[in-house]
Parts: sequence; structure tokens; C-alpha cells
Amino acid sequence: MLCQFSRLVYPQSIAMITSGCYMVAIYTPCEKVLDSKGNTVNQIKAVGYALPISEHIRYEMRGQWSKNSKHGLQFEVETYDEVIKPTKEGIIGYLSSGQIKGIGPKLAERIYSAFGNETLNVLDNSPEKLTSISGISQTKLKKICDSYLANRGARDVIAFLTPYGITPNRAIRLYKEYGNEAMDIVKRHPYKLCELAGIGFKTADKIAKNMGFDVLSAERISQGILYTLTDAETKGHICIEKSNFVKECLTILDTPEITEGMIGKYANELIRNQKIYVYDGCLYSSRTYTAEKMLAVYIKSQISINQNYPYSNLERELNMEEKTLRIKFAPEQREAVKTALINGLSIITGGPGTGKTMIQKAILDIYSRNNPGKIICCCAPTGRAARRMEESTGYSSSTVHKTLCLMAGEDGEYGTPESIDADLVLVDEASMLDIYLAGKLFSALKPQTQIVFVGDADQLPSVGPGAVLSEMIACGRIPTIRLERVFRQTSGSRIATNAKLIKHGNLSMEYGNDFEFIDSSDIAVSADLISQIYVEEVKKYGVDNVALLTPYRQKTDTGANALNERIRDIVNPKSSHSEEISHGKRLFRCGDKVMQIKNHDDVNNGDIGYIIQIKKSGNEVTAYIDFGDGRVKEYDSSELDMIDLGYASTIHKSQGSEYSSVIINLQKAHYIMLTRPLVYTAITRGKKHVIFVGERSALCTAIKRTDTEQRGTRLAKRLCEY
Repeated sequence: MLCQFSRLVYPQSIAMITSGCYMVAIYTPCEKVLDSKGNTVNQIKAVGYALPISEHIRYEMRGQWSKNSKHGLQFEVETYDEVIKPTKEGIIGYLSSGQIKGIGPKLAERIYSAFGNETLNVLDNSPEKLTSISGISQTKLKKICDSYLANRGARDVIAFLTPYGITPNRAIRLYKEYGNEAMDIVKRHPYKLCELAGIGFKTADKIAKNMGFDVLSAERISQGILYTLTDAETKGHICIEKSNFVKECLTILDTPEITEGMIGKYANELIRNQKIYVYDGCLYSSRTYTAEKMLAVYIKSQISINQNYPYSNLERELNMEEKTLRIKFAPEQREAVKTALINGLSIITGGPGTGKTMIQKAILDIYSRNNPGKIICCCAPTGRAARRMEESTGYSSSTVHKTLCLMAGEDGEYGTPESIDADLVLVDEASMLDIYLAGKLFSALKPQTQIVFVGDADQLPSVGPGAVLSEMIACGRIPTIRLERVFRQTSGSRIATNAKLIKHGNLSMEYGNDFEFIDSSDIAVSADLISQIYVEEVKKYGVDNVALLTPYRQKTDTGANALNERIRDIVNPKSSHSEEISHGKRLFRCGDKVMQIKNHDDVNNGDIGYIIQIKKSGNEVTAYIDFGDGRVKEYDSSELDMIDLGYASTIHKSQGSEYSSVIINLQKAHYIMLTRPLVYTAITRGKKHVIFVGERSALCTAIKRTDTEQRGTRLAKRLCEY
């Protein structure tokens, strides 16, 4: 019997419902229902345990009629199934998901316009009717039908989840992984979506509430607790201190009836089941706990490497290198080279102009002269940093991901790394290493391999969770050389000098042709100025050598998203000759500079590329993007959520890159994001020219702010214990 929930009789309110309680509810039939005398039944009184009470879903109920002398005719519910009521969003999302070959977003809209909520019935029973739609021939109809039959199992999952903002691609991945059980998981255990499909707790909670789940259920509270740790990880934290953990859980669950005691009870249960771990007064998810613990083990093993190094006279080697490079090393620079060459693990840290690049060149030259036949590996977290490393040292370099042969799957996660066949590994821009990439790197080292990290510990920490470089330095167990003196006195000298001033909280910066500030308190005016300056700088240095940086991605006219649209229309305007491809509100043109925003295959989050071709075949459109290094990738319409325009970016996304000219917007409206590491990171991207546009008070606020939240991690503590 197909029916829909109308109202609750017993208990008297939804708040009084407990798990598995006896219930009485009134339902409205969605089909013709007759009583024993042949009369039409307009409402059904159903009785049973844990009856469904969502108003927006239809139910196929099974059971038997019974007549009670006191309460009249009742339907005793034995089992029920939810029947998805197709919505416009769900149907169009399913048709245009890429699973049905030959149907793109525009054709999906036309099909729905013709058949409405009966579209899926037409596909099931009368697919020939599709030929009445413009653009569908007999040949295309066959292609659509074949594809539809092969993928119809995913239909209900997609149609159900799409209205909740879950993309068809993610719904399809859920179906592919769990097959016919997928819909049962969605309906019976929606909170499992957080674990199984990478869907956020808030979305799963919305689905569950819509289906009448108890807000005080153990499943909901437990998943809310786990999500608290997952959410913290997206903000860079490996763990949360106990004092803050309960407060965060209560905020996320946002239910007055849930108490601190209830959080403690369910958290303890999760600890017993090893889904949560506790260390040094902090709570971890099982994933972050394992990652931090294993990284500490790897680092400890690397520190303990003890071998004889073949340098009879390093002072003489350094003197030879000075003659070769025609420079004079400062005492701390000499110490940095020697430290790197004679330790299994070492760190060299310093700001711009302190000679880090020259030191790398010296390390590599001296090592190769004294270790003939041994293998050197140079790498950096980003492609741009790796290319810069190779140009400055003369030694072949690649990304850390390529070095480890890491390929990202559909979920954006990397697999197991391949071991590094090298005797010396030199890693530049080490501040960008998060807890997971650092773990994979250390795990891939051969026994007795030396590794040297070079980076600027005063920059923003990695985009991913953790603060690996800072924690390795803080533990005090790893040989570390800090380079403080600025030596760069030629082009770009003010950039290096001001970076050092900012690092120490000094507001008395030097301004001139290479370091400018253009005052603009009005955000709309700032956006106009930025656009003009960007075009001028691109004419001087080329589009690859100019960066436009802002604290925010969204919000205001000077967020990265708004600036990208504005600048693209200036430097790559619409024309009759330029093909376009769209996905939702996203629009891309041939020639556009784009940024990858999700790990996929061998393209990493943050990689920059150019759309070199857009091909159209019927309703199918494909973009070809060149990311350099021979990586030309195909993207169909459904995959465009993995890229963004790349003319402007957030300061966080600029890490590891270096440009001839950098334009930075800072406004008081950006207050939440204004910190000293943010500004320091921004200006140290520039080699020749740095231009601020905005409010000087915003710059001063950022430089003064040192009370920013420290990342939750205990890596240094673990290393001290070892």
C-alpha cells in the first residue's frame, strides 16, 4: 500500500519518540485503497513500531488490516520501504551525471521539460518517446537506452541524494562501492554516509532528520563526535585538546537535550572501539592518530642513522665551492652545508634572501663529488617549486608526488608510495608538507638514506593537516640551522628586507619601486585597481610570472572567485572563435588559465594549467588542459568541479610558488584572515615586485597579530619522548 505520512497520534509529539517505540500515525493513501465493503479509504490509521514520519517521502507499507472494537479499522505495519518521489533536481542530476551517454545538462533540461516527473517512467516503459525531443535521433536513442539500462541501478540513489546537494558523481561512487545495498544504507543508516561516502555530517544529518530519525540516537551522537574530529582536520588540526573537544561536539550537534555527560559517554565508547584515540590530553581520529604516530617513528629512525661520511676535509670542499660559485659563504651558511652533509636528517630554515638556494647547490655539488655512483633525489611539493629548484641547482627535480609515484583515486586519496631509490634526498619548500605526505615520504626512504629539508618555518603551515616542519624544528632533536641574515642586495632587496621586518613584527617597512602600497579603502575601487595593475604587470612579466593573491576565495569583489571572473573577461574575453564549456555556474574558455582544486590521477591540488582545446561532439563537451611536464588531461562537463580559474588565488594556495611580480589585496573586511604568517607568505612569493592594494591599517593589523590559533598536533612531543 503506497501512502504518505499525515500526522502523529501516539506518542503525542515527535520529541517523545524513542528508538523502537510503539506508535500510532495517520497516513494519506497515494493510490486507491478500498475497505472490506469496497468503499474508498481516504486516510489510514497505522500501528506498529518505529513507524516512518517524514512528510516528504512516500512509503510502500506491508502488513494486515485489523478491526479493534475501541479504535476501529487499523493497519498493522509489518515492514515498509521508502519510495522516492522524483524531483526536478534529482531527475536532471541523474540524467546529466555522465552515466547516461549522450545526455548532457542542456539535453537533460529539455527532456525534463517535456516529461516532468514522469521522465523516469518514460525511460523505463516508453523510451521511444524521447525521439520527440530535438537532438535525439534513433542512433542517439539506442545509445541512451543501452547506457540507461546499464546504470539504472544507481538511479534511485542519485535521485534521492541530489536534492541534498550531493553531486551525482559522488552518489554514483557510493552505488558502485555498495551496489544494491547503497539505497538501504542511505535510508536505514544515513549517518554512515559520513564514513562511507565522504559526505559531511551536516548533510547526513539533514537527510536523517527529514526521514524522522531521533536526534538523540546513539548513531547520530557518535557520528557527530567523529565529525568534530574530521572537521578539525579540514582546519589543519591533527587533534583537539579535551577542554575544547566537548564544546566543539555540542556546537556541531546543536541539540539542547544533548549534555556534556552524553558526549563523554559516547566518546568513551568510541575510544573503546578504537575509533577515537587519546594522547597527551588530546583526542584524535584513528586516521590522524596513526599518521602522527607513524611519522614520529619514521623520524626517530632517521635521526638514529649512524654512518661514516666520506669527507676528509669539508672546509676545503667549501672553499672549492666558493671559487666555483664565485661567492663567499657566511659562517651560518657554511654550517648549514656541513650539517646537511654529515647527518641522516637535517633542516635548513630561513626567509627570502638568506641564501637557501645557494646552499642547496653547494650541498649537491659537494655530495656528488665525494660520493661517485650514489644517487641524488631533489623534490618539492609543487611543480612550480620543483622547476625552480632544478633551474637554480642544475640538478633534476620533480614533485614529491611524482618522486613517490603517487596517483590519486576518485576520492582524491593517494595510494601506497613506491620506495625512493636514492642515497641523498633534498626537499625544498618543506613547510608545505602535511602529515600524510610527510609520512609517505619518510616511509619510502631506503635504510641509510640521508634527507635534508629546506624551507621557511615562518610561512603559513601546509594546506593539509599538521605543521610538520615547525614541529620537527620545535622538538629540538633534529640538527637545524636557522638563516637569519639577509644577503640579497640587488633586485628585490626591499622584499627580503621587509619580509624579515614583518617576521619580527616591525611595521617600519621600506617602500620603493620594487615594494609598493596603493591605498584603497573601498573594495569595489580596489577590485578595479587590481584588475588594471594585473594587466600592466602581465605585459611586463608574462601571465605565468604574475600572481594575484587575496585572503578569501569568496566574499566581496576582491575574493579570488570574483577577481578570476573579472580578469578572465579582460585577458581572455568571449569571442566568436573561442569555445566554452560550463558546469553549473562555472564557465571556462579555451585559453583560460586554470587551477586544479582536487587531487586526481597525477594532477595535484594547486597545479596550474591552461585549457588548450575544447571539443564538442553532439551534446558531449570535453576540455583538454595542459599542466606541463607532458600532462595533458581530458575533462568532460561533469568533471569541471575539479578545476577553477587560476588568474587569482588565495594566499594559502600560493605556497611553494615564486613569481616575478605579486599583487596582494588586504582590506579591513578580511579581518578574520589577517595574520602575520599570511602576509609574510604573500610577500615572499615575489622576486622582483610586490604591490599591495588596500588599507594600510589591514596590513598593520596582520603584522601585529600573533595570537592566531596554533594547530592541534603533538608531533614535537612524540619526538621529544623518543
